[in-house]
Amino acid sequence: MNHPRVVIFNDTHGWHSAQLTAALGQLGIETTLVDLAECRIDLDSPTGIVIPGFDNELPAAAIVRGIAPGFLEQITLRMDVLHTLAELGVPVMNPATAIEHTVDKARTSLRLHLAGLNTPRTWACENREQAKQIAERELAAGHKLVMKPLFGCQGKGIVRIETLAEFEQQTAVGDAFYLQQYVAPEQPGAWQDWRLLVIDGEVCAAMSRRSTHWITNFAQGASCFATPVSEEMRQLAIAATAAVNADYAGVDLIRSEDGRYSVLEVNSVPAWKGLYQATGANVAAALAHAVCQRIMASRSTHHAI
Repeated sequence: MNHPRVVIFNDTHGWHSAQLTAALGQLGIETTLVDLAECRIDLDSPTGIVIPGFDNELPAAAIVRGIAPGFLEQITLRMDVLHTLAELGVPVMNPATAIEHTVDKARTSLRLHLAGLNTPRTWACENREQAKQIAERELAAGHKLVMKPLFGCQGKGIVRIETLAEFEQQTAVGDAFYLQQYVAPEQPGAWQDWRLLVIDGEVCAAMSRRSTHWITNFAQGASCFATPVSEEMRQLAIAATAAVNADYAGVDLIRSEDGRYSVLEVNSVPAWKGLYQATGANVAAALAHAVCQRIMASRSTHHAI
């Protein structure tokens, strides 16, 4: 029997793709590295889509590691490919629905809120006057705010707002205002949050990120440490992953001054280099195992039919 072939989607293939390729190879699964932007819709094809390296066949599974920024039309076409793969019965980690629920921070906040999960108070709107009124009210009540781009990652473009003058200086990316109540650290000046990586309803690895600055992303220079995970943290991370329909996710938790944990963000295409360096956890092997299980389940379903 031919070895199953999996496609890994990313616009820049590097360390993560190499890790996944090696882990999948140990399970007898071949990989092809593709940029979603290079795929196309083609109704002359039996499947209606063309994926470089796959001719008229479909991959046994797909892993989404990254999607390049682009215009709305470009992103829509890339999502079309992921949606179609799932509709054709190809296991996709993560599916387009999970990516749509997490690439937009407002959508994530809504999903978490409607699932009844603890997350910082959040407001999102297009109207600058509305946003100013929210800022004025919250600042007057003694709350600091954080303004983030609706689409963004690695802590880029995030601003803390402590006065109305600071708000007035901000230009919203895409004229969309996304505001959250700032969560002060338990210990003043000691900023810390936690990244838990969830795969198929289990916490695979966890680390704390500590910084002398209030932005605690690994990409912004935070130090990463292995950390124990309490039952409250575990359940919150697993529930947050389920709330966005993700098979795997990096869930960021923060603890407020009252000791309660909140979900800051859910990332459906999480990097794990910081996690690996902090904990030695073999995330790629766990993901490869999850993909292998999906391929076997998919094949048994087709054989049954």
